[in-house]
Amino acid sequence: MKSTWYNTSILLLLLSVALFACKDKGKNTVVTPPAIGGKGGLATMRVVVQHNGVNVDSGKVYIKYNTLTPPANNRFDDSCAIFMVEGTPMAIFTELTQGDYFIYGHGWDIIGSATVAGTRPYTITAPNKNGINLLYLQTNKQ
Repeated sequence: MKSTWYNTSILLLLLSVALFACKDKGKNTVVTPPAIGGKGGLATMRVVVQHNGVNVDSGKVYIKYNTLTPPANNRFDDSCAIFMVEGTPMAIFTELTQGDYFIYGHGWDIIGSATVAGTRPYTITAPNKNGINLLYLQTNKQ
């Protein structure tokens, strides 16, 4: 009687060990959410608008968050007038997150005496040195 109880206990112990030893650990996967462009981050985007290699010193730059294509109905999320920073005319957008952006800029080319405009998609993958991303937007005559 004692050996039957002993054998049963050992059998249950071995089954328990086998059950827990064969447990699938699963893959340790970390799902990284896709980067969504917008406000709330540490990146700064400085946009210099140029026409034929000359900086456009008056105008405005518009930005659409989380897209690389032009927005429907020309509805942008933010805008900034071009102003001088350390001798370079630019528009500055601060506190941006990593992600996609669509940029539209227009202004007056004083050399060519013409209104110019241009677009460019841009992706912030990681903030550059000091968190600043410098973007040159080339324009065409309107």
